[in-house]
Amino acid sequence: MRLLDGFAPTAAAIGTSPDVPELSDDARAAVKGFASATAVAPGESLDFHLDVAEPRDVTVEIYRVGAYGDHRTALLGSSEPVAVVPQPEPVTDPDTGMVSCLWEAAWRLTVPADWKSGAYLAVLRAGEGANYVPFVVRDLRRRASWLVVVPFACYQAYNMYPFDNARGKNLYYGFDENGEQSSKLRASSVSFQRPYELTGMPREAERVHDFIVWAERQSYDLEYASSADLNEGRVDPLNYKGLIFAGHDEYWSAGMRKSLVKALDSGVSAVFLQANNVYWHIRYEGSTITCFKSRQDPVKTKRPGQTVMWRDLKLPEQELLGAQYVSLVKGDAPLVVTNADHWFWQAAGMSDGDTFPGLVGGEADAVHEKYQEADSTEFTVLARSPYTDGADGTREQQTVLHRKASGAWVFDAGTFFWPMALGREGFADARIEAATAALLARIAAGDGLASRSSRRRAALAAVVRREASPSAVSAKAKPVVKRVGRKVKHTLKRS
Repeated sequence: MRLLDGFAPTAAAIGTSPDVPELSDDARAAVKGFASATAVAPGESLDFHLDVAEPRDVTVEIYRVGAYGDHRTALLGSSEPVAVVPQPEPVTDPDTGMVSCLWEAAWRLTVPADWKSGAYLAVLRAGEGANYVPFVVRDLRRRASWLVVVPFACYQAYNMYPFDNARGKNLYYGFDENGEQSSKLRASSVSFQRPYELTGMPREAERVHDFIVWAERQSYDLEYASSADLNEGRVDPLNYKGLIFAGHDEYWSAGMRKSLVKALDSGVSAVFLQANNVYWHIRYEGSTITCFKSRQDPVKTKRPGQTVMWRDLKLPEQELLGAQYVSLVKGDAPLVVTNADHWFWQAAGMSDGDTFPGLVGGEADAVHEKYQEADSTEFTVLARSPYTDGADGTREQQTVLHRKASGAWVFDAGTFFWPMALGREGFADARIEAATAALLARIAAGDGLASRSSRRRAALAAVVRREASPSAVSAKAKPVVKRVGRKVKHTLKRS
Protein backbone atom coordinates (compact mmCIF):
# COMPACT_ATOMS: atom_id res chain seq x y z
CA MET A 1 0.00 0.00 0.00
CA ARG A 2 1.49 3.35 -1.05
CA LEU A 3 2.03 5.90 1.69
CA LEU A 4 0.49 9.24 0.83
CA ASP A 5 1.62 12.58 2.20
CA GLY A 6 -1.08 14.66 0.54
CA PHE A 7 -2.66 17.05 3.03
CA ALA A 8 -4.74 20.13 2.25
CA PRO A 9 -4.67 22.61 5.16
CA THR A 10 -7.49 25.03 5.80
CA ALA A 11 -6.72 28.71 5.35
CA ALA A 12 -7.31 29.18 9.10
CA ALA A 13 -8.36 26.97 12.01
CA ILE A 14 -12.12 26.56 11.65
CA GLY A 15 -14.07 26.00 14.86
CA THR A 16 -16.39 23.08 14.22
CA SER A 17 -17.53 19.81 15.80
CA PRO A 18 -16.81 16.64 13.79
CA ASP A 19 -19.77 14.39 13.08
CA VAL A 20 -18.82 10.88 14.20
CA PRO A 21 -21.79 8.53 14.60
CA GLU A 22 -22.17 6.35 17.70
CA LEU A 23 -21.39 2.64 17.37
CA SER A 24 -22.56 -0.29 19.48
CA ASP A 25 -20.29 -2.91 17.91
CA ASP A 26 -16.86 -2.57 16.27
CA ALA A 27 -17.79 -5.33 13.83
CA ARG A 28 -20.19 -2.85 12.21
CA ALA A 29 -17.62 -0.08 11.75
CA ALA A 30 -17.09 1.14 8.18
CA VAL A 31 -13.57 2.34 9.04
CA LYS A 32 -11.15 1.95 11.95
CA GLY A 33 -7.55 2.98 12.48
CA PHE A 34 -4.68 3.80 14.82
CA ALA A 35 -1.59 6.00 14.74
CA SER A 36 2.02 4.85 14.93
CA ALA A 37 2.70 6.96 18.04
CA THR A 38 0.77 8.80 20.75
CA ALA A 39 2.80 12.00 20.40
CA VAL A 40 4.76 13.66 17.62
CA ALA A 41 6.68 16.93 17.17
CA PRO A 42 6.22 19.48 14.37
CA GLY A 43 8.21 18.35 11.35
CA GLU A 44 7.95 14.67 12.32
CA SER A 45 5.74 12.10 10.64
CA LEU A 46 2.87 10.01 11.96
CA ASP A 47 1.64 6.90 10.14
CA PHE A 48 -2.03 5.92 10.15
CA HIS A 49 -2.92 2.24 9.91
CA LEU A 50 -6.41 1.92 8.45
CA ASP A 51 -8.96 -0.85 8.01
CA VAL A 52 -12.29 -0.80 6.16
CA ALA A 53 -15.26 -3.14 5.93
CA GLU A 54 -14.94 -3.15 2.13
CA PRO A 55 -12.43 -1.62 -0.33
CA ARG A 56 -13.00 2.10 -0.55
CA ASP A 57 -11.46 5.56 -0.31
CA VAL A 58 -10.87 7.05 3.14
CA THR A 59 -10.31 10.72 3.92
CA VAL A 60 -8.47 11.76 7.10
CA GLU A 61 -9.52 15.06 8.71
CA ILE A 62 -7.30 16.61 11.40
CA TYR A 63 -8.79 18.56 14.32
CA ARG A 64 -7.18 20.32 17.26
CA VAL A 65 -8.88 20.41 20.69
CA GLY A 66 -9.15 23.88 22.21
CA ALA A 67 -11.28 26.98 22.65
CA TYR A 68 -12.64 27.95 19.23
CA GLY A 69 -15.66 30.13 19.87
CA ASP A 70 -18.58 27.86 20.72
CA HIS A 71 -16.67 24.77 19.60
CA ARG A 72 -14.18 22.48 21.37
CA THR A 73 -12.30 21.57 18.19
CA ALA A 74 -11.03 23.25 15.03
CA LEU A 75 -10.58 21.66 11.61
CA LEU A 76 -7.02 22.14 10.33
CA GLY A 77 -7.29 20.27 7.04
CA SER A 78 -7.81 16.89 5.40
CA SER A 79 -5.98 14.30 3.36
CA GLU A 80 -6.57 13.50 -0.24
CA PRO A 81 -8.64 10.31 -0.69
CA VAL A 82 -6.67 7.24 0.36
CA ALA A 83 -7.47 3.87 -1.23
CA VAL A 84 -7.82 1.34 1.61
CA VAL A 85 -8.57 -2.38 1.52
CA PRO A 86 -9.72 -4.66 4.38
CA GLN A 87 -6.90 -5.64 6.73
CA PRO A 88 -6.25 -8.88 8.63
CA GLU A 89 -8.40 -9.69 11.67
CA PRO A 90 -6.99 -8.69 15.09
CA VAL A 91 -4.54 -11.18 16.60
CA THR A 92 -4.86 -12.28 20.24
CA ASP A 93 -1.80 -13.50 22.13
CA PRO A 94 -2.79 -16.81 23.77
CA ASP A 95 -0.64 -16.18 26.86
CA THR A 96 -1.34 -12.53 27.69
CA GLY A 97 -4.65 -11.94 25.89
CA MET A 98 -3.10 -8.92 24.15
CA VAL A 99 -5.03 -7.87 21.05
CA SER A 100 -2.99 -6.28 18.25
CA CYS A 101 -3.66 -5.35 14.63
CA LEU A 102 -0.98 -6.11 12.02
CA TRP A 103 -2.26 -3.55 9.55
CA GLU A 104 -0.38 -1.76 6.83
CA ALA A 105 0.24 1.97 7.10
CA ALA A 106 -2.13 3.65 4.64
CA TRP A 107 -1.37 7.36 5.10
CA ARG A 108 1.43 9.46 6.56
CA LEU A 109 0.95 12.88 8.13
CA THR A 110 4.01 15.11 8.21
CA VAL A 111 3.15 17.57 10.97
CA PRO A 112 3.43 21.17 9.72
CA ALA A 113 6.07 23.26 11.48
CA ASP A 114 3.52 25.91 12.47
CA TRP A 115 1.07 23.58 14.23
CA LYS A 116 0.58 24.46 17.89
CA SER A 117 1.20 21.88 20.58
CA GLY A 118 -2.01 20.30 21.79
CA ALA A 119 -4.43 17.38 21.83
CA TYR A 120 -5.40 16.39 18.30
CA LEU A 121 -8.06 14.16 16.77
CA ALA A 122 -7.84 12.55 13.36
CA VAL A 123 -11.28 11.71 11.99
CA LEU A 124 -11.34 8.89 9.46
CA ARG A 125 -14.20 9.17 6.96
CA ALA A 126 -15.45 6.38 4.69
CA GLY A 127 -18.87 7.07 3.19
CA GLU A 128 -21.31 7.50 6.08
CA GLY A 129 -18.86 5.95 8.55
CA ALA A 130 -16.32 7.80 10.69
CA ASN A 131 -13.93 7.10 13.56
CA TYR A 132 -11.52 9.01 15.80
CA VAL A 133 -7.76 8.53 16.23
CA PRO A 134 -6.30 10.69 19.07
CA PHE A 135 -2.71 11.92 19.25
CA VAL A 136 -0.64 14.76 20.72
CA VAL A 137 1.56 17.33 18.99
CA ARG A 138 4.29 18.54 21.32
CA ASP A 139 7.54 20.50 21.40
CA LEU A 140 9.35 19.43 24.54
CA ARG A 141 12.26 21.80 23.79
CA ARG A 142 10.05 24.82 24.40
CA ARG A 143 9.71 26.31 27.87
CA ALA A 144 6.15 26.95 28.98
CA SER A 145 4.28 27.66 32.19
CA TRP A 146 2.44 24.33 32.13
CA LEU A 147 2.91 20.83 30.76
CA VAL A 148 -0.39 19.01 30.21
CA VAL A 149 0.20 15.25 30.29
CA VAL A 150 -2.44 13.34 28.30
CA PRO A 151 -3.00 9.90 29.95
CA PHE A 152 -2.64 7.56 26.98
CA ALA A 153 -1.51 4.70 29.25
CA CYS A 154 -4.87 4.83 31.05
CA TYR A 155 -6.71 5.29 27.74
CA GLN A 156 -5.23 2.03 26.48
CA ALA A 157 -5.79 0.12 29.74
CA TYR A 158 -9.55 0.69 29.35
CA ASN A 159 -9.65 0.14 25.59
CA MET A 160 -11.68 -2.99 24.78
CA TYR A 161 -11.22 -3.06 21.01
CA PRO A 162 -12.66 -4.93 19.23
CA PHE A 163 -15.83 -4.29 21.21
CA ASP A 164 -17.85 -7.02 19.50
CA ASN A 165 -19.07 -9.19 22.42
CA ALA A 166 -16.51 -11.80 21.47
CA ARG A 167 -12.84 -10.84 20.99
CA GLY A 168 -12.28 -7.56 22.80
CA LYS A 169 -10.07 -7.38 25.90
CA ASN A 170 -8.62 -4.72 28.17
CA LEU A 171 -6.89 -4.82 31.57
CA TYR A 172 -10.28 -5.35 33.25
CA TYR A 173 -12.41 -7.67 31.13
CA GLY A 174 -12.74 -10.01 28.22
CA PHE A 175 -15.91 -11.39 26.64
CA ASP A 176 -17.12 -14.88 27.60
CA GLU A 177 -18.94 -17.32 25.29
CA ASN A 178 -22.24 -15.59 26.04
CA GLY A 179 -20.92 -12.17 25.07
CA GLU A 180 -20.80 -11.01 28.71
CA GLN A 181 -17.82 -9.17 30.17
CA SER A 182 -15.76 -11.30 32.56
CA SER A 183 -12.84 -10.16 34.72
CA LYS A 184 -11.50 -13.73 34.54
CA LEU A 185 -10.85 -13.27 30.83
CA ARG A 186 -9.07 -9.92 30.98
CA ALA A 187 -5.72 -9.32 29.30
CA SER A 188 -2.47 -8.90 31.22
CA SER A 189 -0.98 -6.86 28.37
CA VAL A 190 -2.52 -4.37 25.95
CA SER A 191 -1.14 -2.91 22.75
CA PHE A 192 -1.26 0.55 21.17
CA GLN A 193 -1.22 -1.25 17.81
CA ARG A 194 -5.00 -1.27 17.61
CA PRO A 195 -7.82 1.27 17.33
CA TYR A 196 -9.83 2.52 20.30
CA GLU A 197 -13.21 0.89 20.70
CA LEU A 198 -16.46 2.03 19.08
CA THR A 199 -16.23 5.72 18.03
CA GLY A 200 -12.44 5.69 18.59
CA MET A 201 -12.67 8.35 21.31
CA PRO A 202 -10.96 6.98 24.46
CA ARG A 203 -13.30 6.45 27.42
CA GLU A 204 -11.71 9.12 29.60
CA ALA A 205 -10.83 11.71 26.95
CA GLU A 206 -13.77 14.12 27.16
CA ARG A 207 -12.95 15.19 30.72
CA VAL A 208 -9.35 15.84 29.67
CA HIS A 209 -10.74 18.00 26.88
CA ASP A 210 -12.90 19.87 29.42
CA PHE A 211 -9.74 21.15 31.09
CA ILE A 212 -7.88 21.87 27.84
CA VAL A 213 -10.74 23.96 26.45
CA TRP A 214 -11.04 25.92 29.71
CA ALA A 215 -7.28 26.48 30.03
CA GLU A 216 -6.89 27.66 26.45
CA ARG A 217 -9.86 29.98 26.89
CA GLN A 218 -7.94 31.55 29.81
CA SER A 219 -4.86 31.88 27.54
CA TYR A 220 -2.59 29.78 29.77
CA ASP A 221 0.82 29.03 28.29
CA LEU A 222 0.55 25.27 27.72
CA GLU A 223 2.82 22.58 26.36
CA TYR A 224 1.67 18.97 25.96
CA ALA A 225 3.06 15.46 26.38
CA SER A 226 1.85 11.86 26.51
CA SER A 227 2.37 9.08 29.05
CA ALA A 228 5.12 7.71 26.80
CA ASP A 229 7.05 10.98 27.05
CA LEU A 230 7.07 10.69 30.86
CA ASN A 231 8.01 7.01 30.67
CA GLU A 232 10.92 7.60 28.32
CA GLY A 233 12.29 10.53 30.33
CA ARG A 234 11.82 13.02 27.50
CA VAL A 235 10.38 15.66 29.84
CA ASP A 236 12.72 18.20 31.47
CA PRO A 237 10.52 19.35 34.37
CA LEU A 238 12.47 22.58 34.84
CA ASN A 239 11.04 23.79 31.53
CA TYR A 240 7.70 24.29 33.35
CA LYS A 241 6.15 25.80 36.47
CA GLY A 242 3.95 22.77 36.88
CA LEU A 243 2.74 19.49 35.38
CA ILE A 244 -1.02 19.14 34.93
CA PHE A 245 -2.67 15.73 34.92
CA ALA A 246 -6.15 16.60 33.74
CA GLY A 247 -7.30 13.01 33.26
CA HIS A 248 -7.93 9.89 35.25
CA ASP A 249 -4.30 8.68 35.22
CA GLU A 250 -4.38 5.31 36.95
CA TYR A 251 -1.61 3.33 35.21
CA TRP A 252 1.99 4.40 35.84
CA SER A 253 5.30 2.83 34.94
CA ALA A 254 8.48 3.20 36.97
CA GLY A 255 9.72 5.64 34.32
CA MET A 256 6.61 7.80 34.64
CA ARG A 257 6.87 7.86 38.43
CA LYS A 258 10.58 8.68 38.24
CA SER A 259 9.77 11.68 36.02
CA LEU A 260 7.16 12.93 38.51
CA VAL A 261 9.52 12.52 41.48
CA LYS A 262 12.22 14.40 39.57
CA ALA A 263 9.78 17.22 38.94
CA LEU A 264 8.71 17.48 42.58
CA ASP A 265 12.32 17.32 43.78
CA SER A 266 13.04 20.20 41.39
CA GLY A 267 10.34 22.42 42.87
CA VAL A 268 8.01 21.83 39.90
CA SER A 269 4.40 21.50 41.03
CA ALA A 270 1.87 18.80 40.05
CA VAL A 271 -1.88 19.30 39.63
CA PHE A 272 -4.08 16.18 39.54
CA LEU A 273 -7.58 17.19 38.50
CA GLN A 274 -9.35 13.84 38.83
CA ALA A 275 -9.01 10.80 41.12
CA ASN A 276 -7.38 7.37 41.33
CA ASN A 277 -4.01 8.36 39.90
CA VAL A 278 -0.69 6.47 40.06
CA TYR A 279 -2.56 3.38 41.27
CA TRP A 280 -1.29 0.43 39.21
CA HIS A 281 2.39 -0.21 38.48
CA ILE A 282 2.81 -1.09 34.80
CA ARG A 283 5.64 -2.03 32.49
CA TYR A 284 5.58 0.31 29.51
CA GLU A 285 7.64 -1.32 26.78
CA GLY A 286 7.44 0.15 23.28
CA SER A 287 3.81 -0.12 22.17
CA THR A 288 2.87 -2.55 24.97
CA ILE A 289 1.60 -2.01 28.51
CA THR A 290 1.70 -4.92 30.96
CA CYS A 291 -0.15 -5.13 34.27
CA PHE A 292 -0.79 -8.56 35.83
CA LYS A 293 -2.40 -7.04 38.94
CA SER A 294 -1.24 -10.07 40.96
CA ARG A 295 1.81 -12.05 42.01
CA GLN A 296 1.37 -14.18 38.87
CA ASP A 297 3.57 -11.60 37.15
CA PRO A 298 6.71 -13.61 36.28
CA VAL A 299 8.99 -10.56 36.61
CA LYS A 300 9.86 -10.60 40.30
CA THR A 301 13.41 -9.27 40.62
CA LYS A 302 13.40 -6.11 38.51
CA ARG A 303 12.88 -2.98 40.58
CA PRO A 304 10.43 -1.72 41.68
CA GLY A 305 8.79 -5.18 41.55
CA GLN A 306 5.79 -6.89 40.04
CA THR A 307 2.95 -5.14 38.26
CA VAL A 308 0.66 -4.73 41.24
CA MET A 309 -0.64 -1.68 43.08
CA TRP A 310 2.08 0.84 43.88
CA ARG A 311 0.93 0.87 47.50
CA ASP A 312 1.72 -2.85 47.69
CA LEU A 313 5.26 -2.15 46.59
CA LYS A 314 5.56 0.06 49.69
CA LEU A 315 5.28 3.11 47.43
CA PRO A 316 1.75 4.37 48.08
CA GLU A 317 0.45 6.99 45.70
CA GLN A 318 -0.42 9.36 48.56
CA GLU A 319 3.32 9.63 49.30
CA LEU A 320 3.43 11.75 46.14
CA LEU A 321 -0.14 13.02 45.74
CA GLY A 322 -1.21 13.53 49.35
CA ALA A 323 -4.26 11.25 49.00
CA GLN A 324 -5.09 8.08 47.11
CA TYR A 325 -7.91 5.99 45.67
CA VAL A 326 -10.68 4.86 48.02
CA SER A 327 -13.54 3.47 45.93
CA LEU A 328 -16.07 3.91 43.19
CA VAL A 329 -18.80 6.49 43.79
CA LYS A 330 -22.39 5.35 43.41
CA GLY A 331 -24.19 8.08 41.50
CA ASP A 332 -22.78 11.39 42.67
CA ALA A 333 -22.56 13.50 45.82
CA PRO A 334 -21.89 17.12 46.77
CA LEU A 335 -18.32 18.20 47.43
CA VAL A 336 -18.25 19.79 50.91
CA VAL A 337 -15.79 22.63 51.61
CA THR A 338 -13.57 22.63 54.68
CA ASN A 339 -10.74 24.98 55.70
CA ALA A 340 -12.48 27.73 53.76
CA ASP A 341 -10.08 30.35 55.14
CA HIS A 342 -7.32 28.86 52.97
CA TRP A 343 -6.26 31.04 50.01
CA PHE A 344 -7.47 28.29 47.64
CA TRP A 345 -11.11 28.75 48.67
CA GLN A 346 -10.93 32.45 49.48
CA ALA A 347 -10.53 33.17 45.78
CA ALA A 348 -13.98 31.64 45.29
CA GLY A 349 -15.58 33.31 48.34
CA MET A 350 -16.34 29.99 50.07
CA SER A 351 -17.32 29.22 53.69
CA ASP A 352 -16.96 25.99 55.63
CA GLY A 353 -19.81 23.64 54.82
CA ASP A 354 -20.56 25.18 51.41
CA THR A 355 -21.25 22.53 48.80
CA PHE A 356 -20.83 21.90 45.09
CA PRO A 357 -23.77 19.68 44.09
CA GLY A 358 -22.86 16.55 42.13
CA LEU A 359 -19.13 17.30 42.00
CA VAL A 360 -18.05 14.03 43.66
CA GLY A 361 -18.48 11.24 41.14
CA GLY A 362 -16.86 8.35 39.29
CA GLU A 363 -14.16 7.51 41.82
CA ALA A 364 -12.89 9.18 44.98
CA ASP A 365 -9.61 9.74 46.83
CA ALA A 366 -8.83 10.36 50.49
CA VAL A 367 -5.90 10.15 52.92
CA HIS A 368 -5.28 6.61 54.18
CA GLU A 369 -3.91 6.54 57.72
CA LYS A 370 -2.30 3.11 57.39
CA TYR A 371 -0.04 4.18 54.51
CA GLN A 372 2.95 6.48 54.46
CA GLU A 373 1.83 10.10 54.29
CA ALA A 374 3.28 12.72 51.98
CA ASP A 375 6.36 14.56 53.20
CA SER A 376 5.24 18.16 53.32
CA THR A 377 5.84 21.56 54.84
CA GLU A 378 2.13 22.41 54.49
CA PHE A 379 -0.83 20.05 54.20
CA THR A 380 -4.48 21.08 53.89
CA VAL A 381 -7.64 19.06 53.41
CA LEU A 382 -9.85 21.31 51.31
CA ALA A 383 -12.96 19.11 51.15
CA ARG A 384 -14.50 16.31 53.21
CA SER A 385 -17.45 14.87 51.31
CA PRO A 386 -19.61 11.93 52.42
CA TYR A 387 -20.67 9.65 49.57
CA THR A 388 -22.04 6.16 48.89
CA ASP A 389 -19.66 3.62 47.39
CA GLY A 390 -20.42 0.80 44.96
CA ALA A 391 -21.26 -1.58 47.81
CA ASP A 392 -23.71 0.91 49.38
CA GLY A 393 -21.27 1.79 52.15
CA THR A 394 -20.65 5.31 53.41
CA ARG A 395 -17.24 6.80 52.66
CA GLU A 396 -15.53 10.19 52.70
CA GLN A 397 -13.94 11.84 49.68
CA GLN A 398 -11.15 14.35 50.28
CA THR A 399 -9.61 17.09 48.16
CA VAL A 400 -6.09 17.85 49.37
CA LEU A 401 -3.25 20.30 48.74
CA HIS A 402 0.25 20.07 50.12
CA ARG A 403 3.68 21.57 49.58
CA LYS A 404 6.95 19.67 49.33
CA ALA A 405 10.19 20.83 50.96
CA SER A 406 11.40 21.72 47.45
CA GLY A 407 8.63 24.31 47.21
CA ALA A 408 6.50 22.25 44.80
CA TRP A 409 2.74 22.30 45.34
CA VAL A 410 0.72 19.10 44.79
CA PHE A 411 -3.05 19.23 44.34
CA ASP A 412 -5.32 16.17 44.26
CA ALA A 413 -8.96 16.93 43.36
CA GLY A 414 -10.02 13.46 44.49
CA THR A 415 -13.03 13.19 42.14
CA PHE A 416 -13.53 12.51 38.43
CA PHE A 417 -15.85 15.46 37.92
CA TRP A 418 -13.58 18.44 38.71
CA PRO A 419 -12.65 19.17 35.05
CA MET A 420 -16.32 19.12 34.06
CA ALA A 421 -16.95 22.02 36.44
CA LEU A 422 -14.40 24.10 34.53
CA GLY A 423 -16.72 24.80 31.64
CA ARG A 424 -18.72 21.83 30.40
CA GLU A 425 -22.18 23.01 29.42
CA GLY A 426 -24.67 22.27 32.20
CA PHE A 427 -21.94 21.49 34.73
CA ALA A 428 -19.69 24.56 34.85
CA ASP A 429 -19.28 26.28 38.24
CA ALA A 430 -17.62 29.69 38.42
CA ARG A 431 -16.47 28.96 41.99
CA ILE A 432 -14.46 25.90 40.90
CA GLU A 433 -13.04 27.95 38.04
CA ALA A 434 -11.95 30.67 40.50
CA ALA A 435 -10.35 28.21 42.92
CA THR A 436 -8.51 26.40 40.13
CA ALA A 437 -7.30 29.69 38.68
CA ALA A 438 -6.03 30.75 42.13
CA LEU A 439 -4.09 27.50 42.43
CA LEU A 440 -2.44 27.93 39.04
CA ALA A 441 -1.65 31.59 39.78
CA ARG A 442 0.01 30.68 43.09
CA ILE A 443 2.13 28.03 41.39
CA ALA A 444 3.04 30.30 38.48
CA ALA A 445 4.19 33.01 40.91
CA GLY A 446 6.88 30.61 42.13
CA ASP A 447 7.01 32.10 45.60
CA GLY A 448 9.91 30.77 47.64
CA LEU A 449 11.53 28.84 44.79
CA ALA A 450 15.27 28.88 44.19
CA SER A 451 16.84 29.45 40.76
CA ARG A 452 16.56 26.77 38.06
CA SER A 453 20.22 25.78 38.46
CA SER A 454 19.90 25.50 42.23
CA ARG A 455 16.77 23.41 41.94
CA ARG A 456 18.43 21.12 39.40
CA ARG A 457 21.32 20.52 41.83
CA ALA A 458 18.85 19.94 44.67
CA ALA A 459 16.97 17.36 42.59
CA LEU A 460 20.19 15.47 41.83
CA ALA A 461 21.07 15.47 45.53
CA ALA A 462 17.61 14.14 46.35
CA VAL A 463 18.16 11.21 43.97
CA VAL A 464 21.44 10.35 45.68
CA ARG A 465 19.82 10.49 49.14
CA ARG A 466 16.89 8.35 47.98
CA GLU A 467 19.11 5.68 46.43
CA ALA A 468 21.16 5.50 49.64
CA SER A 469 18.14 5.25 51.94
CA PRO A 470 17.58 2.00 53.91
CA SER A 471 14.35 1.29 52.07
CA ALA A 472 16.04 1.60 48.66
CA VAL A 473 18.92 -0.65 49.71
CA SER A 474 16.44 -3.18 51.06
CA ALA A 475 14.47 -3.09 47.80
CA LYS A 476 17.63 -3.84 45.82
CA ALA A 477 18.41 -6.81 48.01
CA LYS A 478 14.93 -8.24 48.38
CA PRO A 479 12.15 -6.98 46.12
CA VAL A 480 8.69 -6.86 47.61
CA VAL A 481 6.50 -9.66 46.33
CA LYS A 482 3.15 -9.98 47.98
CA ARG A 483 -0.38 -10.96 47.14
CA VAL A 484 -2.70 -8.08 46.39
CA GLY A 485 -6.44 -7.83 46.26
CA ARG A 486 -8.27 -7.24 43.02
CA LYS A 487 -9.80 -3.92 42.23
CA VAL A 488 -13.05 -4.76 40.46
CA LYS A 489 -14.90 -2.15 38.45
CA HIS A 490 -18.48 -3.29 38.14
CA THR A 491 -19.25 -1.06 35.20
CA LEU A 492 -17.17 0.42 32.43
CA LYS A 493 -17.97 4.11 32.73
CA ARG A 494 -18.02 6.70 30.00
CA SER A 495 -17.69 10.46 30.31
